[in-house]
Amino acid sequence: MKNIRKISILFFIAIMTISSLTFGIGGNTVKSATSDNEQTSQGPKVFVSPKWVNKVINNKTNVKNYKIFEASYGNDKAFKKGHIPGAMHINTNSVESEKNQWNLLSGKTLRKLLLKHGVTSKTTLIVYSTDINAASRVAFAALYTGVNNIKIVNGGYNNWKKADYKIQKGAEKSVKSAKSFGSKVPLNSQYEIKTPADFKKQQKADPNVILASNRSWKEFTGKTSGYSYIKEKGEPKGAVYAKTSKTSADSAYLLKKDGTVKSASQVAPTWKEWGITPESNIDFYCGTGWRATTAFFICYQAGWKNIHVFDGGWYAWNKAHKKNPAKYQVQVGSPRSDNVKILK
Repeated sequence: MKNIRKISILFFIAIMTISSLTFGIGGNTVKSATSDNEQTSQGPKVFVSPKWVNKVINNKTNVKNYKIFEASYGNDKAFKKGHIPGAMHINTNSVESEKNQWNLLSGKTLRKLLLKHGVTSKTTLIVYSTDINAASRVAFAALYTGVNNIKIVNGGYNNWKKADYKIQKGAEKSVKSAKSFGSKVPLNSQYEIKTPADFKKQQKADPNVILASNRSWKEFTGKTSGYSYIKEKGEPKGAVYAKTSKTSADSAYLLKKDGTVKSASQVAPTWKEWGITPESNIDFYCGTGWRATTAFFICYQAGWKNIHVFDGGWYAWNKAHKKNPAKYQVQVGSPRSDNVKILK
């Protein structure tokens, strides 16, 4: 009887020990792997839920130094109709320009923009949009400049509204400009390949670098240019297909039905068919850089180490091809087809 009692006591102690490890002493539950503000990815946590952002706004997290950007092309007309409380509108034209072949503007110019909105290298910058690509583009500009703590609202403004969180109307509230950015600029230039010439230099150093197209299949195979202001069709010679979009204006294959992003592990199998793996040296690109930055951040969060955005994309490559077709060759059609044409 004593042995039975002893075994029972030992069993009870074991159960209590396991419970304390799982739930914490005093009934305080240890955060699960899917907690909103817990790092679950191999790389920096980028995509965050509206729930987490709402907690930040209501001072229920340890994030104190933060700013919120709503990104969109053009003016702030839609912004004034409703936005996340405390957000500031950022026109994507303030981070890139046609004059600059739709590449990011200089680090000094971007630093000036960020400082004007009270953002420094130490700020937690939360970016959202109704278009994931616009949010990613502005977020990438900030990362490039030197803001390392980048967050993108998963599902964007649509998911914020679905969650029925507070909406603010009217023009943005003025904020105090920051005086010192706190780091050299651009601090993270290693993530951007600016021009076709820069890509050629990179390719010379590493012949195995992968030029991964985030354009639609019709764009990739030369059936359409995808843009009203780009007449020519095709892709840089050697480009491979990183399935991302249905048209030039979306990243449909990177998103779930609710508008949130898929994980890198969910999109990687179709990319692997074209030789794109987490270990690869990858330059993502599209027409002018928007879709490529969404793909970049999904992989960045997953901890893929050797990834970049070829910022010039098809827009810049096409211009370079016109000037020097032998150096910047173009493929028209699927490179896996016998009918693919190489324009020299």
